[in-house]
Amino acid sequence: MEGIRIGLQGAGSAVVDAYGVAHPDGWRAESCGWWLAASDKWHDPRTSSSVRQQRIDGTPVVQTKLAVPGGDVVQRVYVVADRGGRLVMQVSNESPEPVAVAVRTREMSSTAAAGASRPQGIDTPDQVMAFPLSHRGSITFAWPLALSRFRKSAPIDASLLPSPDQVVRGWVLTSDRASRVAPEAAALVAARCEISLMTAHELDALLDADPARGMLAIAERVRMGDNPQEWTSQLADAARRVAKHPQRSPWTSRALVMAARTLLAASETLAADDVVELWQRTNVSDSSGAVDSTAIDRVASIEQRFVRAISRTSAAVLPTGIPTAWRGVNVEAHGLVASLHHRISLALRWHAANVALLWET
Repeated sequence: MEGIRIGLQGAGSAVVDAYGVAHPDGWRAESCGWWLAASDKWHDPRTSSSVRQQRIDGTPVVQTKLAVPGGDVVQRVYVVADRGGRLVMQVSNESPEPVAVAVRTREMSSTAAAGASRPQGIDTPDQVMAFPLSHRGSITFAWPLALSRFRKSAPIDASLLPSPDQVVRGWVLTSDRASRVAPEAAALVAARCEISLMTAHELDALLDADPARGMLAIAERVRMGDNPQEWTSQLADAARRVAKHPQRSPWTSRALVMAARTLLAASETLAADDVVELWQRTNVSDSSGAVDSTAIDRVASIEQRFVRAISRTSAAVLPTGIPTAWRGVNVEAHGLVASLHHRISLALRWHAANVALLWET
C-alpha cells in the first residue's frame, strides 16, 4: 500500500493514501474513508481533483484538503497511544457553509452531537453515517487500531484525545532531541519519524540486509530517546561486518562513528573503542553525492552538509562548501555529531556577499 505511514514510535500502525483514507495494519482492521456533502453535491476524495495533501511539519500527522463551494474542508489523520492505541481523524470545515461528513461507525467514537443519518445520494459501504458539520466547526472521530471478532471496543470520550497540534509538537520535540536544522527542518523531522515508526523486526531485517544503514537507524532512535542497551550486540556485530567490506556502503564512516557513540551511551566503553579502531582502519570517506533514497540516507546527507567526523579529535565543517541554495540565507544547526565525544552547533549569518560562521562545540 503506497501512502504515508503513521503510528507510534516503534510501531507503524496504518498507511494514509493520497486521498486521506487510512488503512490500518492487521487482517481484522478496516479502512477508514470519508465523504463530504456540500451545497453542490457529495464529494468523494478518491475521485476529486481538488485534493491536496501534506505531512504537517514532516510528522506522521497527515493533512488532506478537499475544496467545496467557498473554501476547504480539512481532514487530519494520526495515531495516539490512548486506550490501547487509536486511529484519529479530525475533520474541520473552513468553508462559509455547513457540510456533512460521512465515515464508518463500527466501533467509532466521536465528538459529534446527535443527528447522524444514513447518506443519501451516494453509494457508501455499510455502517457509514453522515454527521452535520457547521461553518468553522470540527469533529473528531476515533477507532481502535485493531478490531476484534469476539468483542467490541467500548466507546471513549474522543474530546479527551490529543489534538493534531499536540501530536505534531510531540514528534518535532522527539526529533529535536537528536538535532535540529534550518532550513530543511521538516525534511529532517519526516525522515526521523519514518525511522521511529520502524518495528524491532524491521530494524533487525535492515541490520541483516544493510548493516551500515541499520546502525544509522539504531543510532537515530537512540539519539531520540531509545534505550541504547537494547542494541549493543547487534551494533558490535554490524560494525565488524561493515569494516570487512567498507566500500559497499556510502555511509561506512558515519555508521561506525554513530555506532561507537551509541555503544558509549550504553556504557560499553571497550566495544566503542573497538569500533573506533575499525573506523580508523577502514580509512574511507562517505559519499559526497546526494544519497537520499531512504529516510536513513536523508538524515545522514542533511547533517553531513554541516559537519563530518574525520578522526577522534577532528571534524570537517561544511565539508562540501556552502550549497548554492544557502547563499544569502541565514542557516543554523544544533546538536550535530562532530566526533566520538563532541557535538557542534553552527550558524551562517550573511552580510551582503560576505558570510560569518558562528560555531560552538
